[in-house]
Amino acid sequence: MAAEVTPARVGLLIDYLKDGDAPYDQNILPALQLVADEYLAAGVLERPVEFVVRAVQGLPNGSFRHVRDAFHELVDEDALVIFGPLVSENGVALRPYVEDCGQVPIITMAASETMLGEWVFGLPAGSMEEEPIIMATVAALDGCRTVGVAFEDSLIGREYLRTTREACRDAGLTITAEVAIPQVAADQRTAMATLALDKPDALMHVGFGLGIIGMNAALEAIGWMPPRYTTTAFEFAATSEWWCQQLAGWIGLDQYDERNTIGQDFLDRFERRYGHRPAYFFPLYAYDVGRLMMTALATARPLTGVGVKDALERIKMMPAATGAPGTRMRFGKYIRHGWMGSEFLVARRVLPDGSRSVLYATIDGYAREK
Repeated sequence: MAAEVTPARVGLLIDYLKDGDAPYDQNILPALQLVADEYLAAGVLERPVEFVVRAVQGLPNGSFRHVRDAFHELVDEDALVIFGPLVSENGVALRPYVEDCGQVPIITMAASETMLGEWVFGLPAGSMEEEPIIMATVAALDGCRTVGVAFEDSLIGREYLRTTREACRDAGLTITAEVAIPQVAADQRTAMATLALDKPDALMHVGFGLGIIGMNAALEAIGWMPPRYTTTAFEFAATSEWWCQQLAGWIGLDQYDERNTIGQDFLDRFERRYGHRPAYFFPLYAYDVGRLMMTALATARPLTGVGVKDALERIKMMPAATGAPGTRMRFGKYIRHGWMGSEFLVARRVLPDGSRSVLYATIDGYAREK
């Protein structure tokens, strides 16, 4: 009788929770499980995969300590690779613990390059260095010449502010004013009134995203509703109808592009299995990061954390489901930023009535549905 095969364990570290019955996106784990099952059925994996989940409230609303403890728990649970954390502030703070541990690689969607390291691989849902370039380019294409910037007063917000200044300068945009806003929901009328004094052509928001709550209402209250641009904070629009209303009329950065046939093919299979079609970036992102992890598990020799780290470094030119068509993924011995191609981020716009978002532009312009 053959011995029972021990499943390969994969950690999922969720560090941002929301209120309600579903504290985090309930399509993440099903998407990851579908990838694992497909790899096993195709004979690519030699053993099944077991996902071990730790869901905690880290920064900005909770404590980093919860994230640190969750990482160590996943290591103790024999995870061979960990997906997470998701929030840049937690990722930057966690990096030294991951490096000191030196046993288990992590793949993070956090947007700060400062957290990358020997054991920290990045497949960022955005980039603090690159998002402002795309945002400023699109604003300039729209005819803007002056902008006011509202930045969240946090590690993330201030890093975004630094790169936004550079991006605006390079795009020929003049920043008329910069205003710090809280990283949590707050009354924004005073901040918006300050930005409105010089009547810039547009408003830019940079930060994690919670600071954007109520901004439309504040702008309406002061009688100023300019074109509005934001970072991947825009991706909150896909999480609920309420968030879509908060971002009504905004142009922002996203990784969902309905023209990407790899992503649409995966959503077809997801729908056949689970009975619904989550047509937004996160399930497709989970598919991408899932394929990276499954490929590494399948090719790791030996099947240890070190082996998985080395196997991740060997992944080259994998077509991505997220981003515009042609986006690819890769890592290397000295490469920890996984995306290839300038259009792993696209610009989308929430319609003024807040009903849905539409593809708006890429860094190369065109494709706008106004």
